[in-house]
This record gives sequence, C-alpha cells and structure tokens, in this order.
Amino acid sequence: MRRNISIVGGGAAGVLVAIHLTRTASVPLHLTIVEPRERLAEGVAYSTPDSEHLLNVPAARMSAYVEDALHFVKWAECSPQDFIPRHRYADYLRSELQRLTHGNPHVALQHVRDSAHAISTSPLRVSTVGGHDVLADVVVLALGNAAPFKPDWYSHLTAPVVLDDPWVPGALETIPDQSKVLCVGTGLTFVDVALSLTRRGCRVTGVSRHGFLPHIHAAQSTLPLVPTEFDSPTAVSRWLRSQSDWQAALTALRPHTQVIWQSFSAPQQASFLRHARRYWDVHRHRMSQNVADKLRLAIHRGLVTVLRGDAQRVAAQSPWDAIILCTGPDDAALINTAPLRSLASQGHVRIGPHGKGIDTVPDSGCVRNRDGAAPLDIYAIGPLRQGTLWECTAIPEIRSEAQRLASRVLA
Repeated sequence: MRRNISIVGGGAAGVLVAIHLTRTASVPLHLTIVEPRERLAEGVAYSTPDSEHLLNVPAARMSAYVEDALHFVKWAECSPQDFIPRHRYADYLRSELQRLTHGNPHVALQHVRDSAHAISTSPLRVSTVGGHDVLADVVVLALGNAAPFKPDWYSHLTAPVVLDDPWVPGALETIPDQSKVLCVGTGLTFVDVALSLTRRGCRVTGVSRHGFLPHIHAAQSTLPLVPTEFDSPTAVSRWLRSQSDWQAALTALRPHTQVIWQSFSAPQQASFLRHARRYWDVHRHRMSQNVADKLRLAIHRGLVTVLRGDAQRVAAQSPWDAIILCTGPDDAALINTAPLRSLASQGHVRIGPHGKGIDTVPDSGCVRNRDGAAPLDIYAIGPLRQGTLWECTAIPEIRSEAQRLASRVLA
C-alpha cells in the first residue's frame, strides 16, 4: 500500500526529513513538500546569497547523517574545521535529496510551491493559499523559526526604513549605501547584517540589554566526561565553569542536552530561561574566527558600534536612516501563524512548554492536542519543539530527529 506523507516546510529540517524518508523507504511512498520558495533546503538560515555569511559551526558537524560525520566535508571538498558559506549547505541538501530520489524507485517526490494555509484532520489534509489540497497519511510540520520578536514600541518607529525581518529576500537592499543604521539585538543575526552593510559604507550600531556579542569558535581539547545526571540548571552551569575548556565541555554536553532538559522540573526550566538563557546563547551559538576578525576590524574602524542599554531609548536619541530588528525568533507567536492556527482552533495542537512552539511527545515528536493526548499522525521537527526539548534548532539535533521520525512513520 502506498504511503502519502506531506512535509509542511521545505527548509533544512523539512528536507532532512525527506532525505531520511527517501533513504529508508522500501514500499511505495508519495512524498509532498509544501514550500513557497522556488528552491528547497533554503528557508531562513540557508537562503542568503552572501558568501560572507558563513555556517556558525565547522563543516564536520553538518553532515546529514549521524553515522557518517564527514559526509558534508567530502561533498564540499573542504577541511572538517572550515566554515562554509551558508548557501552551500542548501546546495548540499538539495543534491543529496535529488540523488536519493533518483536512486529509490519506491519514492515519488513532489514540491508544491505554495504556502500551507490550513490543516484539517477528517481526512488528514494540507490546504494551501493557492487552492491545493494535499491528502496525507502523515503530516510533518517543519516550519522553521518564527519571525523576530517585535517589542510593542517597534511598531511606532518612524525611521525612513524600518525592517521587521532582515532575512526577507531583498530586505537589506532597501537600505541605501552610507546609511546610519541601528540594529536591535547583538546576536549572530546582527553580526551578519552589520558585516553586509559595512561593505556598502554603512555605519551600524547594535544595541541590546546586555550588549553581549556571540563568543568565538576555538580549537577544542579532549572532550570531558559528562555526569550521568544534573539535579538543576545551576548544576550544569557549575560543571561547565569547572572545566578547563568550556567549549569542549559544551560540545560534550550537546548529545545529552535534550534528556537533561526533560529531567528538570517546569520551575527549573523557567528559571533557566529567565536568568541564564542570554549567557547560554552567547556561549552556545558562536561565530567563526574569520567572522570575528572582520567584526573586530569593523569595530576598530568605527564602522560598527555595540551598545548595552535600552533599545527604545537609543532608537529615539538619534535620527537613524534605518532600524532593523535583529532579535531572536518570537517562539510564542508560532501557534498563531498558518497553518498552526487552524489546528489550534480545532484543539488539535496546543502551545508548547514556556510558551515556545507547540507541545509534542518528547520521544516521537507527535503533536499533543489541547488535552495532552497525541491521537493524530501529525509530527513536528525543529524549532517548533523548543519548549519540549530546548536544543532542537541545530543540524546535529535535527538530523537525529529526522532519522528517528523517518523510521517511525514508515514502520
């Protein structure tokens, strides 16, 4: 009997699911990817055409396969420690999906170039803005990151150019050369935006509450042994600080993070998010040495300034030519976006723990309804599961989830 599986979202997570389904399928499988972009595997993270926008981790950690760590390195013909332009990773995933599809006669792949508008359950069906109805035995939600978090005051800004999302195609091109630009947020998005704009003669200021910049990837020592359990987030922090090489310690911790997160009580998780998340983010989500050197040079030349303070006050103090939102994704808003909104209105999904993404069964990724049950063949992967798993937005975690999910839905 033929299986019909629909993947809503054709970014990296959605394509990794398709890769593992295609690789595993031994019975007829019709695979539909609903994605409005012309090319699969891009999404927000890998759609930038700027070759100066590099992967945030070395190539050795970007394989599509858990058991073949150097698969991407061999494809890209690079060193395991190289930081490759991000658009090359999309090329890699597309080429791998194409290779597997052509090599598996059981699989028929269709890309519906449209946006999913709603998902109904009797029967299970994905409806698109353009009027397509895609019937499915299984639906996988791979929606990627939400748009940046937007403070209430941001909607009232009156600068000549105000960007809610710098990754909308062509957004940065609306800013004239030589502009005076304010970025709200100083994370990895700010770094990429600042370096792109300074090449066009712009002067860029980044502001955030703490003024933290991402740390820099460095060569690591031998990975330490990770304790079998931690009784609190404070214990994790204490262990990391006790290690001689905190980057090696973080790397060693990564495979265990989801289990550790689920072992904490809800109040412990909330305390971590409230008090420690910013510190975790700047240590966990790092930039390459090459990017750091360019940023340091731009700061030295006075082209980039980083401020610690109140972004609203800074925005009001100076006549900016452009203001750009470089905050992190608004995870709480995901459930109110199509197509989740339709599922939520029917009670088939509910918001995730701590207001992040949607609630899912930890082991399977199956979505929970308003009562906490998981009766439908609807699964989620990637950032949608952040409240449940915490670490689920990077390729090492996503590829593992994709592999497990493919095995489950084809069983």
